[in-house]
Amino acid sequence: MSQPSPEEIIQRARDMAPAMAQRAEECEDIGRLPDESFNDFRDAGFFRISQPKIHGGYEMDLRVMYEVSRELARGGCASSAWVMSILAIHNYYLGYFPASAQEYVWRDNQDAQTCTPFNPAGTVKKVTGGIELSNGRWPFASGSDHASYALVGVLIESDDGSPPEFCQCVVPTSDFALDHDSWNVAGLKGTGSKDVVIEHCYIPYERICSLTQVVAGNAPGREVNTSSLYKQDFFAPSACTLVAPACGAAQCMLDQFAEKLGSRVLVFGAGNQIDKVASQIRLVEAEAEIQSGDLLLEKDSELHKRLSLTGDEPNREQKAHSWFLNAYATTLFTRAADRIFAASGGAALQNGDPLQRSWRDIHAINNHGGLNFDSNAEIYARVKLGLPVESPLVG
Repeated sequence: MSQPSPEEIIQRARDMAPAMAQRAEECEDIGRLPDESFNDFRDAGFFRISQPKIHGGYEMDLRVMYEVSRELARGGCASSAWVMSILAIHNYYLGYFPASAQEYVWRDNQDAQTCTPFNPAGTVKKVTGGIELSNGRWPFASGSDHASYALVGVLIESDDGSPPEFCQCVVPTSDFALDHDSWNVAGLKGTGSKDVVIEHCYIPYERICSLTQVVAGNAPGREVNTSSLYKQDFFAPSACTLVAPACGAAQCMLDQFAEKLGSRVLVFGAGNQIDKVASQIRLVEAEAEIQSGDLLLEKDSELHKRLSLTGDEPNREQKAHSWFLNAYATTLFTRAADRIFAASGGAALQNGDPLQRSWRDIHAINNHGGLNFDSNAEIYARVKLGLPVESPLVG
């Protein structure tokens, strides 16, 4: 597969967006990404955007992934865009893992995908050469139906009495099950973010990555992946890929609202909506909110790219600021969605209307733990003010 340019791969997303919109209801009905959509994403090279070149990837900037996801969601299916983002960003994360773990995942299939339930769970027992993991349940594994491996979070006790290390373990599908009844939600219904369940399995140390060490700047994958892409902080630059579907979905709502203004007649003789100043103001204010959030994320992406080119790690304030900006941008997209939805009338409540689906999906993204505005704002403010902060996201 020849490597496309960033412009080419973003255009593929624009061209593909109408097909995602046509499958949006199916995606929600089956509660996961349709196989046809997954195949389209794979064939378009979306999952390889930030995958290491030594394993067939393109090693493109994360902003490319953001723009691809945004364009897919703008077409009308944020669930599809979310799954693309999540599966693709895991290929970026794997670039920080030990070379042995990367080889295990991609040795036989460079298109192999992973789902990643981050929060630690399960009972860990150290044994010769690795760990035994049992009785674990990890929720919110987006795209799990199309994943060949799960990167499950665990806490591994240290031998010297220091705090346990937060690690991720590469587990093949043969060692875990999916609880298909665990994903029954109001928004992002088509993401298949199901629970991963492990009764018992053995995991050698070659398939374990200490995120405690990675967040501290000690990423073993940098020994084999030496480009500036993997000189970035592990978490902070990638948060924008979570926000991209919200931006696209908000823009989708704005496009539809502007189109409907020309023909919508208000009830009880109130006249044409397009002539109403209030509706005009809602349109342009929502547009400004979406543009503002998008520009904030672009500026943040440029910061991390610039730091990676000089080989500098972001400091704690820059990391905290990144998480705050991503949460704030999501808040702006949610405000724009609410502003548009409130002015769209009863017809927008119909299940077949894309407006309500985008509105639900944006609110689901806004509820993501990593994008919680209150907690991210507090962390950033405390770092900025020199107050004590304990957060693995800022070190």
